[in-house]
Amino acid sequence: MNATKRKFNTLIQGIGARSPQSSDLGDGHPQVHDEATASSPLSRLSASISTPGRATMPPFDTPSPSADLLSKRRRIGVLEMASPNQRTGGTTISNVVLKKWTPTTTASAAQKDAWTEPPRYCPNDRDELIKRLGTFQELTEWTPKPDKVNEIEWAKRGWVCQGKERVRCNLCHKELVVKTNTRTVDGKQVPVVVGSDVEQGLAKRFSELIIEAHEEDCLWRKHGCDDSLLRLPLATPKTALASLRERYDDLCTRPSFLPYSFNLRLPSTLDLKATKSHLPPNFFTEPPPPSTNPSSPSDVALALALTGWQGLTNPRIGAVPNTATCATCLRRLGLWMFRSKEVDEATGKVIVPAPMDHLDPVREHRFFCPWRNATVQRNPGAKTKDNKAAWEVLAQTLKNSAYLRQEAEKSTHRSLFHRPTASLPVTPSRNKKQGGEEQVVTPPDKLEDEEEDLAARDAKDKERWAKLRRVKSLFDTKGRKKLQRTLSRPGTASSRPTTAHSRQESVAGKPSEKA
Repeated sequence: MNATKRKFNTLIQGIGARSPQSSDLGDGHPQVHDEATASSPLSRLSASISTPGRATMPPFDTPSPSADLLSKRRRIGVLEMASPNQRTGGTTISNVVLKKWTPTTTASAAQKDAWTEPPRYCPNDRDELIKRLGTFQELTEWTPKPDKVNEIEWAKRGWVCQGKERVRCNLCHKELVVKTNTRTVDGKQVPVVVGSDVEQGLAKRFSELIIEAHEEDCLWRKHGCDDSLLRLPLATPKTALASLRERYDDLCTRPSFLPYSFNLRLPSTLDLKATKSHLPPNFFTEPPPPSTNPSSPSDVALALALTGWQGLTNPRIGAVPNTATCATCLRRLGLWMFRSKEVDEATGKVIVPAPMDHLDPVREHRFFCPWRNATVQRNPGAKTKDNKAAWEVLAQTLKNSAYLRQEAEKSTHRSLFHRPTASLPVTPSRNKKQGGEEQVVTPPDKLEDEEEDLAARDAKDKERWAKLRRVKSLFDTKGRKKLQRTLSRPGTASSRPTTAHSRQESVAGKPSEKA
């Protein structure tokens, strides 16, 4: 074992050492090797890595380090790359590092980088569209533009805000400066008053550059995001209720910053009391609410949640207690600006008003947000042209869900009462007669309810039969009606069965009629 180890150390120490018998290649004479050197593994390794036919650098006059110094450096683990002054005419190896190579390590690292890298072309990804829109929300970087060249139009074609009035494509990396009514003076953006014709011309030109500014082979040039991509899926009651409860719980964590109920200006068509009655009975209790929620439901938090607002959470500092945000348009709303500073609790009179007069939770959304814009929330497959904003769709969904729950409860109630073998599901009260017998007394309100249900069912049955008769009359022709009238007359031949005598008379009467 020791002999093998010594041989291996000798082999390692010999790598990179210059052979004393070798001559410089620049002299034009062949190298001379003895038999031991030619047959050693070191010579075979050097021959395998040598590059014949390639011009080599002439040797330098600086002497190479001694073999003892190189050996010492290798023993203590110092890895040193040979400097240009230490290179000889041939290709040599200064150090050898033995390390186990695992292909899975490199592959996993490459896959991890590929997974973490955001997609560059994703026209049907709603989350990526919202991320691109988030780059335009800083007023110091992007000022409001005309409708044709606003931020939603740029984000739909893959552009992001890269700097002051500058956009950049994630796929082809083209950049473009967008200025319609500003100019740079001393390094600052100064608004400039331009004519309406000039502004319209600039807007038209930039609207063309939204597509044409991409590279010829860029995919964003060929196809962008659909207009209905920002539409919120609120038609499913289960999903809509879950997201509404999540926004409500998030707003309840900041009760000291929520405005008062008189600080809100809700739309005239939003009846908060009726909408609250349409919620499931266990909406505020299941799942169990956090400890920060008030004992009684908060109407202000529910109103803000119905209109799409939730608490702001910063990824660095966590929850921001005095700010709300919209997850779709990324609008930030300072709640402290709309809350009255001082209110008399006894009379409810405002002593110190809020900085802002009132809070309109629908109007505070950005112009392209589906919670405010009914056109963005429009269903492309809808047959009606009656467009509704997202909060209106949510209120209608809650109303429909409440109606279906009531109908399901009624059907269950009817099935229990109208079973022929089932008894009435009531709690009987026992009254003792004078003889000691017990009598089960049914509550009168239950009997009245049953009679009302039976009367309503009979009325619906009569109405259904009347509709069926009207539909049947549409398929009756004139000839069929005449035949039915003839068959229904009493005393006619067709109204009684024929006999053999009547058949003979009819046959005998035919020739006479012909004559």
